[in-house]
Amino acid sequence: MRRALLAITAVAVLLMATATAVADPPGPVGTGDPVINLAGGFTYSIISTGCTDSVTSTESGLTFPMPEDFDANIVFSAGDETWLLSNHELTQPRPGDFQGDAGKCAVNEQTPADADSDGTGSVSRIVLAKDGVTVLRRELITTGLHDNCAAAQTPWKTYLTNEEFPFINDPELRSGWVWEIDPATGAEKRLTGMGRFSHEQEAFAADGSWYLTNDRGNFQYLYKFIPDRRSDLTTGRLYGLFFDRATNTGTWVGPLDPFAPEADMIARVGAPNATNSFGKAEGIVASASSATRGGNEVTFTESGFGTDPGRVWRLSDLSQEVVKGEVIVQGDFGRLSRPDNLRYNDAGDLFIMEDHGSAEFALAGGSNEIWVLPRGKTGAENLVRFASMPNRFEPTGPWFSNDNHILYLSVQADPPFQSRVIAIQRTGGNFNQPYDG
Repeated sequence: MRRALLAITAVAVLLMATATAVADPPGPVGTGDPVINLAGGFTYSIISTGCTDSVTSTESGLTFPMPEDFDANIVFSAGDETWLLSNHELTQPRPGDFQGDAGKCAVNEQTPADADSDGTGSVSRIVLAKDGVTVLRRELITTGLHDNCAAAQTPWKTYLTNEEFPFINDPELRSGWVWEIDPATGAEKRLTGMGRFSHEQEAFAADGSWYLTNDRGNFQYLYKFIPDRRSDLTTGRLYGLFFDRATNTGTWVGPLDPFAPEADMIARVGAPNATNSFGKAEGIVASASSATRGGNEVTFTESGFGTDPGRVWRLSDLSQEVVKGEVIVQGDFGRLSRPDNLRYNDAGDLFIMEDHGSAEFALAGGSNEIWVLPRGKTGAENLVRFASMPNRFEPTGPWFSNDNHILYLSVQADPPFQSRVIAIQRTGGNFNQPYDG
């Protein structure tokens, strides 16, 4: 998710405050606001701010500044409360890691004898009242992970967090995995069968398999994981997708070695390149059209790099011998470029987040945008701008509340600004109402 082109030249200001019992008022408030420039009829509230809010560890009982770099958000219902789990995209950092994390307010509680990387990546649980915006408490439930990026929710309501960019000095192979987190206890389970690579996200599809993107920032293969048991993701068979971009069709190769799937794919079919794979694959979700089209489909973003602005793909016939691909939005550095996270609402509108490196903002109009592809539409000409981000902020981790009245979003910022989690609401309506700008 985080782009290597991004140069961090300032040091974060570390502030510590007592957690409040209510959400901050709607923006703009405070340094670096507005956090987001929304379309008319929408407002936002700030749910949490990195480094500024206090968070209590459920592992140690100690209180810390909230870690920076919020990323994925997923909602869980818990009686009268709503739990909003969020990733923190932080490294330790160690040699070979993303050095921009140095100086950020990161928590690194190491648990002896666990199998994680003991990095500063973590998972927080923001406990909300029934209204979905009033903060009751903020808790840090899992620590010691590494560079946590996007996430997914299992059908049995656990949280899958993805470690991006495994650090180089890692002889015990303790980074670069998918972890399953119990949202109630914070207990972590490494999902070895899903493979060790630069995980961005995975999507659960109708055939019971999981489809995973690999974001190392260059051309990489996509993967499919078939668990040995549907509700146990620790072991199973991992396959890579060899994709012919001349015909937009692909075939699955494997099973692969989960400890070295990238090398295994190269040994079998050759190195990934512009003819057989995807350039910087990012967010992936089950397609909203799967049920209506009668297929087994996922939608994912190919963010691209260099002169390639990227695009949004739909893959269908995933469990067949030949997988079919279709570009549903082609980027052009005008209406869409560097697509990253994405999320369907229940009605089938697709929300697409942009993520530009610091050298690219001049090409993209000076900011990251959030676009909506209305239900049933394809093509960049049908995109509708939902929001733009000031100060080169990056929108990440979109997730809708269970009643579709709130869009939770992380806003990643670089020093001297702090990252936020915000709750976006529609005046007099919800996110299942048609949005056409």
